[in-house]
Amino acid sequence: MPELFLADEEATEALGEALARLTPPGGTWLLKGELGAGKTTWTRGFLRGLGGDPEEVASPTYAVLHRYGCAGGRLFHLDLFRTGPEGAWSLGLEESLGAEDRLVVEWAGGGGPWPTDWVARLELRAREAGRQADWTLPDEPAAR
Repeated sequence: MPELFLADEEATEALGEALARLTPPGGTWLLKGELGAGKTTWTRGFLRGLGGDPEEVASPTYAVLHRYGCAGGRLFHLDLFRTGPEGAWSLGLEESLGAEDRLVVEWAGGGGPWPTDWVARLELRAREAGRQADWTLPDEPAAR
């Protein structure tokens, strides 16, 4: 499991941008972290990495779902804080997501109507004056 210390918001966005380039069409990221851990900040970088406008990204806590245009598809940014970790099933994502779209899910549980089997996980935790990022890609062994 790769891990990285992120000193500030710029580093958090840079990680999102880099990991977006590793995410195939249909890929899903499940994000874990306390309130204010940097999940939406990471998503801004992720959208930039897909060729979208990071300035469009806002926390989806109250809207539950935002859609952003990007090169070759859309980014669906979902927040399950209010619906609970299995709330994705009630949103009809399986009918909305195209094969070229990507999905970022904050406060996700283990399962959901993800568009493909390519499901990565990212955890962000406060550490010193920044945050610690740990992630697992689908072809990597999970941490024990």
